[in-house]
Amino acid sequence: MQTPIIDRANDDADGATICRISAEGTRWRVRVESWAVAEGEVSGRFVFEPEARYATRASGPALRARRREEVFAAAHEMPEERLRELLHSLS
Repeated sequence: MQTPIIDRANDDADGATICRISAEGTRWRVRVESWAVAEGEVSGRFVFEPEARYATRASGPALRARRREEVFAAAHEMPEERLRELLHSLS
């Protein structure tokens, strides 16, 4: 399993790049952002960042777990085809 790249933009949210996909004629960096919802509960969402032409797209809360590591692990297990479907649904 690939080690996630952690980007700590602020103290309340963590982000990790999980992969890159090709869709809509460009490459997209797929990131997962996570944040604490309540004690013992973390939510996460997918953020799609394009290399060119398109605006960044973000899902609503799509993952939920007890720890951030579990959110990132679930995101890594998401099939590439499902990520493409999610990206297309955000356009």
